[in-house]
Amino acid sequence: MKKITLLVAIVLMALSANAQVLNNPKDANGYYIVKWDCAGDKWATSNNFEVDEAFTFAIDVTGTALEDWIKEGPTNAGGTRSIAVNRWTGFGDFNGDVNRLKQIKGNIYGTTWCFTQIAASFDVAAATTLGEVTYFMAQVFGFEYTPDAAGALWWQWPAGWLAEGATVDGVDGNMFTSAPYTGTKTSAEFYCDDYEGFWTYTAAGYAPSCAVIPSVTGIAPVNVIADVVGHEYYNLQGIKLNKEPESGLFIKTAILSNGDRVSTKLIKPLK
Repeated sequence: MKKITLLVAIVLMALSANAQVLNNPKDANGYYIVKWDCAGDKWATSNNFEVDEAFTFAIDVTGTALEDWIKEGPTNAGGTRSIAVNRWTGFGDFNGDVNRLKQIKGNIYGTTWCFTQIAASFDVAAATTLGEVTYFMAQVFGFEYTPDAAGALWWQWPAGWLAEGATVDGVDGNMFTSAPYTGTKTSAEFYCDDYEGFWTYTAAGYAPSCAVIPSVTGIAPVNVIADVVGHEYYNLQGIKLNKEPESGLFIKTAILSNGDRVSTKLIKPLK
């Protein structure tokens, strides 16, 4: 029994030695906290997002080989070096075009995601079962983009950043987890090209860090009837408008009699 225990310990130590280590804080269970608190400009206290809720994901590469690689400067004229993340789960994988991150500040890089919207083979139905927790595995690597190419230099694995293909450490090979699913935090659909200056292609569930995302958080259970008692209108920067726009893209928020608010993104063509 002792020999088996020792062997397991050695294997775990070897795996840990070959895993990527980030500078993000960790929660009480040893998982990385990857949620960025945009309002407080700091790390959130927990990963309290559900898999169908938009949130800002962030990583801190301070003290890693990627920090040094970024400081070396671009390979391509006019290029910018940054960080990308491959991520997958036991429920499946995600769109490979939505893994690029942009600098938030210092060595912290991030983006806004909604996992059910960026699903590829990811089993949305299974992951959105009441009480289900989704476990995420990930790899972090470098890339470089230019004004004309979102991936001008790809899959950069600098010397000292462990064996190529190494994954982020955490708990049992998992970097982070979602919160248990309740179905109360569902976000409305959004696309990266809704945001000027972001990547030049269209992908659902992908936006700049701290983007204003339409939300249907707080929808009343189906067995509760609530009347709409008013509406409010906002632009995509979250600024409240005096009236409903006659054209363009905007957010319409319905105020319900039970205190809930339901937001949707609308677009009206020019007349």
